Amino acid sequence: MSGLAVALLLPLLACTGGAPRRDDGRVALSPEQTAAALASPDPAERRRGAWSVLANLGVAVYTPAGEPVLAGVSPGPDGLHVLESQVDTLAEMAGTAQEPMLDFVRRLSALGVRRAPAELLELYRSAYWQARDRWLVRLLQARKVDFSGDGELGPSVDALSEWLMLLDGFVAPVAASRVPERAGERPAPEAAGWGVVYAAGGRELSLGGAPATAYVQAVLRWQGVRIRMSPQAARLAQGAGGPGDVLDVVATVDTAQAAATGFGPAPLLVASASVPGAVELAFSSPAQLAGHVELGGGGPQRAVTDTAGRATLRMRAVADPGAPSDPERTVTGLVQATAVDDLRLFRAVFAGAPEGLAAFLAPMPRPVAALPVTATWHGAEDCATFTDGEWSGTATVSGTVQVAGATLRPNGGQVRFRLVVAGGNVVGGEVEQVVDLTGTVGGRHIVAILDGVGPPAGAAGAATFAYTTSTLERTVGDQEVPAVKLAAQGRFTPRAGDCSTLTGDLSLTVRGARAADGITGTLTARFEATSAG
Repeated sequence: MSGLAVALLLPLLACTGGAPRRDDGRVALSPEQTAAALASPDPAERRRGAWSVLANLGVAVYTPAGEPVLAGVSPGPDGLHVLESQVDTLAEMAGTAQEPMLDFVRRLSALGVRRAPAELLELYRSAYWQARDRWLVRLLQARKVDFSGDGELGPSVDALSEWLMLLDGFVAPVAASRVPERAGERPAPEAAGWGVVYAAGGRELSLGGAPATAYVQAVLRWQGVRIRMSPQAARLAQGAGGPGDVLDVVATVDTAQAAATGFGPAPLLVASASVPGAVELAFSSPAQLAGHVELGGGGPQRAVTDTAGRATLRMRAVADPGAPSDPERTVTGLVQATAVDDLRLFRAVFAGAPEGLAAFLAPMPRPVAALPVTATWHGAEDCATFTDGEWSGTATVSGTVQVAGATLRPNGGQVRFRLVVAGGNVVGGEVEQVVDLTGTVGGRHIVAILDGVGPPAGAAGAATFAYTTSTLERTVGDQEVPAVKLAAQGRFTPRAGDCSTLTGDLSLTVRGARAADGITGTLTARFEATSAG
């Protein structure tokens, strides 16, 4: 090899360590950028967000063989780490359903935590308020984990937020170990990015008899048990004069991640060697596919996995309502598969696991298997619906809300909305309500404000919205009453339009987050919407 070639090659080897550098989007983003990435519909962007969480907190990443992938503050098999395949699991956990945080802290008792749930909730609330400038707390805030209210249920949290708060409250933070960095490797932070709640009182608590890191890893092993659907996408044509295309959908219980071993201490959970059979799965089709696709005999269907962990359901497109000469139309929706009983699934996968782990992990929110299904048919465009594009409008509501025995009525309250529609589905936008309410009770005047904001969903012919961040603030006479959290659900039903303007009915149902609040009511309105194209 010539001297010039060696001179050119040596700097390259110094930068790459002799092998191509794998980046995989491993960047340390700001909390707000990370939250946006985790909320993205793009799996690659969500994965980028998961890498950012690990890089900022100082959690190491290894291959199952023990090869370091991302430097952490506590390297080695006994330090806090995740496996490379579990980065995808973390990204998927960012898209689960949510539950009140009170449910999460209640389940900690199953792991041996001896502290009242309300006290634990207050520990997290006060610790995060005091450390609101920390990266982890800013991430939770950017992900709408809001501790500012005084509701007894706490903020709504998904599986990723629960994992982060388990780590933050129970794993001792450490300073970064000074170990030689591999060429091209991103250095670990100077100190652990977690431990806010641990420092505020979590160190006085314990999680059973195993190290706290073992429970953090157990969450990932359970979340790594996935139901996967095949094919990955489907397109069905409705039939001319009769039933259309037919497709057999296969859902498989995948335990590969939960069975991975070879690096680090012995895990608390190890998946059974055989793939679990006799697990009952439920298949469901969204409202936007109604009248286009049937599952089995129609409606939600169930099937039991075989000895290979697979369950099959037949999906059929219905008859085409139009003529072949009409324009082709399409609609897309997500057919989902879930375990009917997550506790039975847990026990089938982790036979012999401690009951405390089962009680803590099985009720956690979990990723849902989804199959995008597109149905095609023929027909003229229906302008009495939200056609593809962006729609915005307002509605002035009327009706009544019962609050602790008093009847309150709107006084000029409005609902503002923006809907983004694509492929016959509502895929984005926001719905915001600010409603003034008035009434009397016991001769005293009541003034209240009902507010909330949330994303819309559903089909173009029946857009829906639901959110748990709505609040009711009220004054009875001269006395202010503490704000209470509400759950709100609404629906837009289009009635008439010309593809540029649209009118229809809006219904909004509200109830108190707690039955003891005595809050319930339904508000209605006639909405007007305009298309931006």
